[in-house]
Amino acid sequence: MQTLGNRAEKFVAHFLRQLQLVRLRDERWHGKMLAQGARPRVIATACWHFPIYSQTFVYQELTQLLQRGFDVRFLYSQQNPRAYLPSQFARLWHARRKLILHPSVCQRDYAYFMKRMPEKIDRLVATLCQASGMSSHELRSHYHFLQAFSFTRMVEAYQPDYLHSYFFYEGTLFTLFASYLLDIPRGVSCYTDHMLKDYILKVVPLHLATSQIVIATSHRIKQELLDLAPEVDPARIIVKPNAVNMAQFPAVSLANPEQEQPYRLICVSRIEPKKGHIYLVEAVRCLRDRHCKVEVHLIGGVDDTAASQDYARALRARIEEYNLGGLIHFEGRKSEAEIKQFFQRSHIFVAPFVETELGDKDGIPTALLEAMASGLPVVATDAGSMREVIADGHDGVLVPQRDAHTLADAIAGLMHDLERRVLLGTHAVQTIQERYSVTVCEPLFHDHLSKLLAAKRGEAGLYDHEKYDR
Repeated sequence: MQTLGNRAEKFVAHFLRQLQLVRLRDERWHGKMLAQGARPRVIATACWHFPIYSQTFVYQELTQLLQRGFDVRFLYSQQNPRAYLPSQFARLWHARRKLILHPSVCQRDYAYFMKRMPEKIDRLVATLCQASGMSSHELRSHYHFLQAFSFTRMVEAYQPDYLHSYFFYEGTLFTLFASYLLDIPRGVSCYTDHMLKDYILKVVPLHLATSQIVIATSHRIKQELLDLAPEVDPARIIVKPNAVNMAQFPAVSLANPEQEQPYRLICVSRIEPKKGHIYLVEAVRCLRDRHCKVEVHLIGGVDDTAASQDYARALRARIEEYNLGGLIHFEGRKSEAEIKQFFQRSHIFVAPFVETELGDKDGIPTALLEAMASGLPVVATDAGSMREVIADGHDGVLVPQRDAHTLADAIAGLMHDLERRVLLGTHAVQTIQERYSVTVCEPLFHDHLSKLLAAKRGEAGLYDHEKYDR
């Protein structure tokens, strides 16, 4: 028997969900009344929580869609502090819409669609069972299965022209349901999680086969996707790297430290195994033993996952073991403005990232691009897709991953060579301007999306996005 508290919680969940449906319908009709019907509507989603401070690459891509005239609504379930969203992406904060996933709401939405399209749902279930290896009972019992119908109900209310998701977790599963049931084209931006066997409903080949737009954030990632789904036409996978807004990153004034002061090294990343901090600690030990004066500032938080927590403890233990507490500083999470201040005070950016035994790795880290856009000289490992960004000796220095001694050699080689640091920084800025600026990368997505929607409506050149630039 339900308690009074449970009944109240259920009532509130249904009430809030109904408000969201009404709001999305109103926004759809309001846009038409304002003669904005030519502006394509997009619903996007990424992860359960929003915002996530480490996902600036997601918010950059969506903000650029907004600036090009697309009406974007971002669906999420749990809200994090607004401070996790850099100020440059403020428009996305106002485009967010909460997805209510109370079990009672999800069950009702499932019944709603089963009444309307049972055969279509059965076909979707059969397809997913074949792709995942799950039985029909296992799939229908999975909590993301029911939640996908609540997501689809929200999509139905807004009636977008296109759906977009990030990574291959529940958000992309939800867009698969909504796309199939409502006949709406969709796309997915792919980073590195496709290599991880950490989600039974990841079904990467199925997503690649049924997405009209697939964005790979590096050439290496595109090849990995094709290896997983060789039947997919390579031309359908767009290589569009993460991009940065050059205007947001002022140039760093490079100089040697004052006499007797250390060289300041900066590493910006979450504290987790694939970031390779442990090898940076080993490198700092080598530098200290060579009487090189350095201090390191680690900017980034520790996630709530067991792997991240365990890694942070191991990292601190190694620092204590080597007596490096006075040289290595945990700065924690910092705002966009604070990170820029660290850039201005630093001499070298270090990215000691690695590929883990489970296949986890970075693609092209946004923090690396931001440092290069600022003109900060970079020492990075060859993990992930780093070789696609850095030409060793031209716009940065590349070293083998998990090689602390070579990492230390590269840092020491830059410490007392201001001319080389300035040259690397200058070339790094040029690299970002030419290949990783939002003005270069994002139109690749916009153009493909515009052509897709124009073809769907049978009107070539339907969307004149320049008209709606703001």
